[in-house]
Amino acid sequence: MTVIRPSDEYLDQPFWKHLAAGTLHLNCCNDCGGAHHPPSPICPRCRSFDTGWKPASGRGTLKSFAVAEHPVHPMLADQVPYVITLVDLEEGVRMVSGIPKGTEAALEIGMALQCRVVRFDDRFALPYFLPVAGAGEK
Repeated sequence: MTVIRPSDEYLDQPFWKHLAAGTLHLNCCNDCGGAHHPPSPICPRCRSFDTGWKPASGRGTLKSFAVAEHPVHPMLADQVPYVITLVDLEEGVRMVSGIPKGTEAALEIGMALQCRVVRFDDRFALPYFLPVAGAGEK
């Protein structure tokens, strides 16, 4: 599978390091407890600078999806069509993700999803959200 890999500078950040280790973590506020994404040194809810990282449950709900018929970058030409998903995690965070090429799923808005971290090399992985076993399978 062809992917566009972030620079090493970004891969040194906690979000990417946790993914490379096989787990999805969310940036969380240590004062109000809220999770947020994308990561930020300041909590978007209470404006606290006391933030850290916590493992996410990986459970979510499909909010929306689209099928990309045209590559947004020449490197992705061999990947079209591909599915882009908008997922509401149970922690209150919304993430953009996708369905890995070759995975067949009958997607329905509101369906339960579970995160699967896919590693591409020892430093780079991406979180994909797939239907919970039995839901939406073709």
